[in-house]
Amino acid sequence: MLGIFKKKIKEDEVKLKKKHGFEISLIGSVLAYEVARADGVISKDELINLLHEVEKVSMQVNKKPEEILNLIEAYSSESISFYDFISDINNDFSKEDKLELIKYLWNVAYVDKVIDVNEERLIRRIADLIKIKDIEVLKLKSKAKKI
Repeated sequence: MLGIFKKKIKEDEVKLKKKHGFEISLIGSVLAYEVARADGVISKDELINLLHEVEKVSMQVNKKPEEILNLIEAYSSESISFYDFISDINNDFSKEDKLELIKYLWNVAYVDKVIDVNEERLIRRIADLIKIKDIEVLKLKSKAKKI
């Protein structure tokens, strides 16, 4: 009987990780879109990078990537703040998830080989709000710059 209980717990953990992975991808896509448009222009390279992440999200929810991108764009144009996402990140994400998110945001910012002051400011602000130390943020920035 104990073996059955352990199996049920493991199945629930797998379902939670799948759901959590989706949430990370979706939140990452929304924040990455904000970073990409922080300099006033979403470059072709930034858009391609975003669409790659959006495709992952679309497969998980059986929607077309264009539909997910339209939702992200609509949220971005209608939203005053992304602080709801910050709250979700702080409540639900592990430190590793947070670091992956910041890494992804740097990668989006550097995909066009130029980092705008506003892009950097936004990433550093997000990192601060999700309680990632500046030294870790700078290490991730350095790694993204080298790619």
